[in-house]
Amino acid sequence: MRSQPAVTGALAEMRHRVGRIGRVPGLNGRVLLFLCHSLLFHIALLGIADILLNFYLVSIGYDTATISLLQSLPRLSGFLIGLPIGLIANRVGNRRLILLSTAGLALAVAATALTQSLPIIAASRFLWGACFGANQVVKPPFMVTLTDRSEHTAQFSYHNLVAMLAVALGSALGGLLPLLASETLGIAGAFDMEPEEMPLAYRASILCAALLLLLSNLPILALRSMSAKEKNAEAAGYRMWRKAPWRRLLRLTFPLFVFGISGGLTFPFFNLIFRELFGIADSAVGSVIGLGWLVMGLMPLFNPAWEARLGRAGALTALMLVSAVAFVGLSQSQGLTIAVVFYVLAIGLRNTMQPLFQPLLMDSLDAAVHNIASSVGLVMWNIGWFISTFSFGALQLAIGSRNIMLVVAFFVVLNGISIRFTAKRG
Repeated sequence: MRSQPAVTGALAEMRHRVGRIGRVPGLNGRVLLFLCHSLLFHIALLGIADILLNFYLVSIGYDTATISLLQSLPRLSGFLIGLPIGLIANRVGNRRLILLSTAGLALAVAATALTQSLPIIAASRFLWGACFGANQVVKPPFMVTLTDRSEHTAQFSYHNLVAMLAVALGSALGGLLPLLASETLGIAGAFDMEPEEMPLAYRASILCAALLLLLSNLPILALRSMSAKEKNAEAAGYRMWRKAPWRRLLRLTFPLFVFGISGGLTFPFFNLIFRELFGIADSAVGSVIGLGWLVMGLMPLFNPAWEARLGRAGALTALMLVSAVAFVGLSQSQGLTIAVVFYVLAIGLRNTMQPLFQPLLMDSLDAAVHNIASSVGLVMWNIGWFISTFSFGALQLAIGSRNIMLVVAFFVVLNGISIRFTAKRG
């Protein structure tokens, strides 16, 4: 006759198996709460606020060189905070740091919109980068505690889909909100105005984004209980800070440096590039950018299939090469339609980097160094992004936007090759 502990264990195992029947791999209640946070977070920050920031700066009289400098400041602060934030995360906890950094981002976004003073805008951009950096350091280590290791690729792909769909929606809203705000504020003829005539409308729209950022903390507040997996990872991470394999971490995260260079030459400036090359209105720019983010969300859904066939590193290398070809096509496009096709293909394929590379990096290392690895990765990414955004204004004057796309194609190829030679192959 079976003992009571054996029967209890068998019943627990049966409940566990029954609970998993019909469940989508990579999704559970805690993941869904996190996805709700990510939805609101990305609509507000990388959708509405990001697409309107350049337009707002133009509307209050800043030129491309100054905007380029302001766009580089968040990466500088992200670089400076990158390593310390890993230690801070191990002390205060990943969940708490997500809450604090999101609130800080809301403050930075609001401050950017409430002034025309260059020093204050620069300071708010610096705070923006520090809080965004902290947020991005702790999210991958926090996410891998929400599901089993075997479900990480699926989980990160779902998260990427939600994030990109949110940015697509936010970008479309970013194109429309200033027009709606102008009508609400009683500004006559808002739909026929030039960007230079709409600073108040941009300001009101960016403040809406700041409020939405604050609301995105509510689902994280609902994640009150910390799993044993989270507690163990954070405790081990604090002990491992001095024993971290620094040389290996630098080697594994080098692709993020290259990824940052190609990203910094494109994402902060796509709205200005499309407006310059094709003369389209803000609402049309928002739609184009939103379409790109939509495709960026859909492409990584095929990551599990590509991973199964080529492995994570092999799939990333192949995808980066095809993305580079699309960037070359974008640089040569004369018509808006074909340019948009190449644009969405280029950034959609390049974006498979994040949901494939993050679990690749996490699974290549012990859980004890996940926060440190995420910190080093953020530093490498921010160095690359800072260099490229800081250089964009001068580079645009020297070679033009079309040739910048050729430079981006080169770094996307280098990104794929660097993954092949540095990352874990399995």
